[in-house]
Amino acid sequence: MKKLLKSLLPENLLKAIRPWYHGLLAWDANLYFDRPSDRLIVVGITGTAGKSTTAAMLAHILNFAGFKTGYITTVNFFDGEKEYINKHGLSMPNEIKLQKQLHAMVINKCRVAIIECTSEGLSQNRHWGVNFDMAVFTNLSNAHLEAHGSFKNYRQAKGKLFAGIGKSCKKKFFPQKMIGINFEDPMAEYFLSSPADKKFGVSFSHMEARAGEKIFYARLTKQGLFAEFEINSVPFILNLPGNFNAQNAALAIACANMLGVELEKAAEALKSFGGVRGRMESVPNGRGIQIIVDYGCEPASFRAALGAANAMPHNKLIHVFGSTGGHRDVAKRFEFGKTSVQFADKIIITNDDVYNSNPQEIAANIEQGIKQVEREKLKAKSVEIVLDRREAIRRALTIARPNDLVLITGKGSEQFLVLPGNKRIDWDDCGVVREELGKLV
Repeated sequence: MKKLLKSLLPENLLKAIRPWYHGLLAWDANLYFDRPSDRLIVVGITGTAGKSTTAAMLAHILNFAGFKTGYITTVNFFDGEKEYINKHGLSMPNEIKLQKQLHAMVINKCRVAIIECTSEGLSQNRHWGVNFDMAVFTNLSNAHLEAHGSFKNYRQAKGKLFAGIGKSCKKKFFPQKMIGINFEDPMAEYFLSSPADKKFGVSFSHMEARAGEKIFYARLTKQGLFAEFEINSVPFILNLPGNFNAQNAALAIACANMLGVELEKAAEALKSFGGVRGRMESVPNGRGIQIIVDYGCEPASFRAALGAANAMPHNKLIHVFGSTGGHRDVAKRFEFGKTSVQFADKIIITNDDVYNSNPQEIAANIEQGIKQVEREKLKAKSVEIVLDRREAIRRALTIARPNDLVLITGKGSEQFLVLPGNKRIDWDDCGVVREELGKLV
């Protein structure tokens, strides 16, 4: 039916009716599954980067503290009893899957549900019928601009989550609506402007609290392989690298505290947090090299991953990456090239999800971005193009020497790869790395 409509209706009309189509399906699914969100404390997390990690950290803290919590993210779905890898490729599932998964959490007696909310999912109204109690904002940067038309439209799509908080019905078991913010982001004020009973956030600077706002003051005390920081003088140790992970953790801690978890309990919980699949994930090996797999599919998270990798002890940094094809965000291909060449010693350009684009053109655009960087800012001494992603990974592992660091970005935990002609195959970056390591041994 969908294919028939797409073939018969003009693109402009399809674009206009799509939000209503998904919104009505969402309400129908909500009623079919007996309004599951009305029996849960529902937290929605949105932003350009850090959504999955923040959701996973928050869920880990809450479950550790005895608040049975399920979650729905780009990486996986946890119904309170069993974890499922996200294989459908949508960070925010379609409206029927979303309500079905919330229903499963209710069946398994979860108290809290955490939903990763994407700009595309929100703009299509997949969230209609979900009664959110807390809306959380991580950060915002230029992303998906070709899909949304402008940064303003992109921001507005994210803002739907917050605009709905003050209008939704309060629950007897949780009679308050909250907004949580990363105060360090320039767009914080935009998301804070929506009405809510309580507004809170995290600041790593010394900003002053205003009426009706609660600020969790954070301070980074150590960075490198592990991040150490304090919140309101309570020390935290995070077994993950990168300043951005400390910011994600701080926001998760603040959310948990607003839901009733003491800071000291959250600190104890984070000690056992092992990270998120495909998010700065280390692949053990016997070759004496450090191998990191990260999603890094947008310019901000791409730069953050490179910065975190660069802060780790290493001789040479070898970077394997591509850029998503199709109509979305062609400009980021050039940006990726500009960024990588300032951090990596060796660059191997390869394929990401190609869709209907020309893989040679994508690689050429990345290479053009590299050439736009001023000579004095260049770090990479050599650049190769290996369009086959498996071959590119094998090449990186072959040339890596002890104490080198191989960073592979673009796919992270995703379980598929889209080849030219929209051909989708099963794929897992970490799995491919392990297979190729086995062949080298």
